[in-house]
Amino acid sequence: MPAAPALGQPPVPSTGTTTEARLPASRTLLSSALAVVAATALGACGAAKKQSASSASRTLNIPFVADMSVPDPDVFYDTEGGEVTQSVYQGLVRYAPGSAKIVPYLATSWTVSADKKTYTFKLRQGVKFHDGSAMTSADVKRSFARRQAIKQGSVYMVAGVASMDTPDPQTFVVHLKTPELPFMDYLASLWGPRVIGPDALVAHAGSDHSQKWLGTHDDGTGPYTLAAFDRGRQYVLRAFPGYWGAKPWYTTVNVLITPDIGTQELRLRGGDLQMMLHAYPASDLAQARSNPDLNVALYPTGQTLIAYLNTHKAPFDSLAARQAVAKAIDLKALVAQYGPTASLPAGPYPAGELAAQPALGYGGGAPANAGKGAKVLIQYAADEVATLGRVSELLQVELGKVGFDVKIQQIPHAQMYSYSQHPENGPDMVLLTNNPDANHPDTWAGINYGSTGGTNLLSHVDKTIDSLLAKARSAPDETSADATYRQVGQRIISSSADLILANVKDTIVFSKKVTGLSHVPNYPWMVDLASLKPAA
Repeated sequence: MPAAPALGQPPVPSTGTTTEARLPASRTLLSSALAVVAATALGACGAAKKQSASSASRTLNIPFVADMSVPDPDVFYDTEGGEVTQSVYQGLVRYAPGSAKIVPYLATSWTVSADKKTYTFKLRQGVKFHDGSAMTSADVKRSFARRQAIKQGSVYMVAGVASMDTPDPQTFVVHLKTPELPFMDYLASLWGPRVIGPDALVAHAGSDHSQKWLGTHDDGTGPYTLAAFDRGRQYVLRAFPGYWGAKPWYTTVNVLITPDIGTQELRLRGGDLQMMLHAYPASDLAQARSNPDLNVALYPTGQTLIAYLNTHKAPFDSLAARQAVAKAIDLKALVAQYGPTASLPAGPYPAGELAAQPALGYGGGAPANAGKGAKVLIQYAADEVATLGRVSELLQVELGKVGFDVKIQQIPHAQMYSYSQHPENGPDMVLLTNNPDANHPDTWAGINYGSTGGTNLLSHVDKTIDSLLAKARSAPDETSADATYRQVGQRIISSSADLILANVKDTIVFSKKVTGLSHVPNYPWMVDLASLKPAA
């Protein structure tokens, strides 16, 4: 089995194929070589349009910019693909629509011991897996144990589990090694533990804990089953007739892999697609709003634009040089590049993650020759070229005014994740839109600011931050923990190693023939497919 990834680290694909790892809150466009794939997907979309009226009326077509790595919920750690895993699999709890409130899901209630180390869940009765078997506590225990065993994806969320009990079929008990204040948020996360049925974990366990089988099949409890997983072309979801909850109106959802955003826009306007869940260009929103056939919805999220500075080589191994960048930034001008789809950051944590955040203190101007002619390479993800290209150009101008010699370059997302092991070979700055794993400051600070965090892209190391994060996770209460997270945030501001530039919204453009959108701020690029229905 592969070694456990670092906290928040994208998984090593288990299929032997090269895939994009989790790219938090950011898009991955495939290369131009996949234009053929786009054409194929669009052909499938056209075929869907030719169905009979009664069939098509219950079919929803949505695009993905890129393939998800794998539909296995214990390996999946992408952002693109959450629609699939959330529709097919479910956890014990979830976040309520439009909020960060944790509500029942496969568990109807739970209690926490006084020492905050034991969690007892009462399970929902009448839940069936897609293999037809009834869910019991043994299935939940098996699912948690499987995530611990394969050590991929967001395994850190169950790393603190010491043991589990199943006193009866409807009761599941988790014992933690030490108290973990974020534990319930881990369970509610988009990448949190999911309950998988015995057809997968027993009948098809194989020698790899079912990883091969779950790469193309499913055995969840969700409203949809994975009917087809045709990599590079399309995925098909079918409504599960034995679903325990309200039955979805759309009985078929076709997920079409369509790398070109312009093509997605054309197909949405033409009616072949019913919804674009992300990547709609901000510059085109006014046109979309004026289209009588389309609606535009902007939702708050935890998505945050970060500039990661490389502290392992000149010029940004110098604190003075990093602070000069922070002072040179015009945040208002930068956020303006997003139009209505972003807002000014409140501090070093995403919007809503932490109250009373320390002020960023950017801007105010740096000395005219603070950069001393130092050469700086800024890289940004190619799939965000429409916005991050303009942001990079703005930074190029602003830093040039204070003496830096700046060049900008767009690169594939996957390349960004190669720098953490050898940051000395990386660029001087990386721009990336990232999101927390859940609505808790631990799930932002741990993956970005911790020394082993999977989205600490240029490997900034601060052992004091590591100690503070450990202290916060086991704090006696949230008030004490939040005070410690503020200390972490202040150290990040003082170091100028990670510059927080914008809070980014989910932008969803969809047909007026579709209603019932239900969105969760901490489930980026997603709506609840099962809640959608046609307009009256």
